[in-house]
Amino acid sequence: MRHQRTALLCLFIFTATYVQAGEWNQWLGPNRNGIAIDSPALIESLPERGIKPNWIANENTIPGISSSGWASPIVTEDYVLLFTHKKTKTIDGKLPPVKFPYLPPEKRTGMTDEEYKQYEVNRRDEQQRRAKSYRYDEFLYCLHRKSGKLVWSNEHSSVYTRFAQSASPTVNNGRVFLQSAGRLARCVDLNTGKEIWSTQIPGEFRDEYLQSSFLVVRNIAITLSRGLIAFDADNGDILWQIENEDGKVSHCSPAIWDSPDGPVVICNIGGGDTKAVLASTGENVWELNVGANHSSPLVFEDKLILYSSSRKNGLLCFELNNQAPKQLWQYRGVADSGSTPVISNGLVFAQGERRLACVDLSDGREQWMTMLDMNRPRYSSLISADNQVFYGFDGVLAFKASKKEFTPTMRAKIDRDGLLADEEVFREKLGINKLERTAEGQIEAEKLWNRQFSNGPLVCTTPAIADGVLFIRLKHGIACYDLSSRSQ
Repeated sequence: MRHQRTALLCLFIFTATYVQAGEWNQWLGPNRNGIAIDSPALIESLPERGIKPNWIANENTIPGISSSGWASPIVTEDYVLLFTHKKTKTIDGKLPPVKFPYLPPEKRTGMTDEEYKQYEVNRRDEQQRRAKSYRYDEFLYCLHRKSGKLVWSNEHSSVYTRFAQSASPTVNNGRVFLQSAGRLARCVDLNTGKEIWSTQIPGEFRDEYLQSSFLVVRNIAITLSRGLIAFDADNGDILWQIENEDGKVSHCSPAIWDSPDGPVVICNIGGGDTKAVLASTGENVWELNVGANHSSPLVFEDKLILYSSSRKNGLLCFELNNQAPKQLWQYRGVADSGSTPVISNGLVFAQGERRLACVDLSDGREQWMTMLDMNRPRYSSLISADNQVFYGFDGVLAFKASKKEFTPTMRAKIDRDGLLADEEVFREKLGINKLERTAEGQIEAEKLWNRQFSNGPLVCTTPAIADGVLFIRLKHGIACYDLSSRSQ
């Protein structure tokens, strides 16, 4: 990783935002590429009995974090930030049974496209009627980085969306930028939690949920809300807006490229379309359609990585320029609905469909492929520090950023007490191997295993890593673990 520092430094200097080492101040870290800056040396295997957390902030510290969206933790200065939502029932008694539940693809058999379309209309209408029986609020929590104690919380009245708003906060120049439900952009003071401004984004709103995290460049705050929109970071005035007239929606977060003509914002805006515009004016630079959607674009020097939800398009690499980007290669070995890859040591690492692939950045050739022993891993993104890559889903997987072979350094779980340890440690501790010798024991072993890890990593979120410390959102809180060699 250390040979990448010059390029990384150039990237965050041009944005007029000084980012210190040990920060993870926005989605996918200081430079929005999943790479920790100047990481200390990390351990390459867990201690025999695992690692206890430096702290855990559970629902005693930050109430209402369960079932409250999938925003990832942000680490900046002395603080850890988390954005969550909460719904509270406001009527007595039970609601009537749901007539139109969500239908997974396998349960839509026999329905025509028109029948399913009407079913979805009925389902959304029913959910909106039921939503009137609840109150919706959102919370921004600020915890002390060293202790996990609550410093302040910002509570704001919210509205119903089909899923809780899950944008991660972005910190810039002592301000926290958020995209709230109901097409509302907000900015609060980092040190006090007091609101600086809020701006209603023009356009109709029904029950859409959007998860785009703000990008701030040269005092312009940019997000995706059914189209790209830019605000004056000081006062929330709208500077420019690009609406998607055809209603295309994406949960992608924008990336930034330092073009010869100034900073260019690159974002998957929905329907497989990727758009590049000048950050200063919103003027169109180029557009293309390669099927990328919810996965965020990944910019590294003059290269752009786009990742599709279909292996028909897969993983694509482009050379950036002021005209249409030139496609360099395409790799169809993986695909995912929303996970963003990471680049480390000249290699691209991507997960999708229970596969984990390592691809050479220069030519797109597969270096290795392995299967993940996880239940439907998706959405969560990869991050990198000190030549290791980390993936947090139902546990924590770490491996060396090497082209030779897949070399895990950690295959860990987090138990209900917060202990981070290799799976074999827990199997021995719980007597799983002995129980699994009989059919009855296998059933008991599964129950025991599920109870033990009832507070593991929250799926669909992405960990943060800063100064060698891993911050990971759990089902019922946040935990942090010192993975640096200094901890041993």
